[in-house]
Amino acid sequence: MDRTQKFGRLIAIANVLGNKIGGENKISGKHLTDMSRKPARTLERIHTELMEHAHKFGADELALLDMFGEIIADLDVSEFTNEPLSRSYLQSYYSQQHILNNIMSAEEAAEMWGYTNPGTVKNMCSEGKVIAIKKGKTWIIDKNHPNPKTKND
Repeated sequence: MDRTQKFGRLIAIANVLGNKIGGENKISGKHLTDMSRKPARTLERIHTELMEHAHKFGADELALLDMFGEIIADLDVSEFTNEPLSRSYLQSYYSQQHILNNIMSAEEAAEMWGYTNPGTVKNMCSEGKVIAIKKGKTWIIDKNHPNPKTKND
């Protein structure tokens, strides 16, 4: 993944995080253009804004923050500059945004599928009855995954 893709993915993750912690915190609306011009400075501002809301983070937000941190860790020191990004960062932004908007946690899946206990969904994930990826303690499920209740009826 090149520098431009990394910064595009970072702002997408930050935007989804911002939306999860409060709709008033629209990261991309405030920083999308600035990211292309001064990416390192803009990323620092975004990180500061997100950390101001860290006390609101649940498991889902912490998983996203882990993804954010992994991409930052993958940035070489020479890449963390204010050298402008090429326009292709938008493709990475929208691609990552699309992916992140189509995933849900076990808690969200339980609510959507009508289970009273998210543990039931987590068990189905660990048993392979629900296709999911485990990131830390959080199960990540595609929102398009069929409801296991209707699948077995």
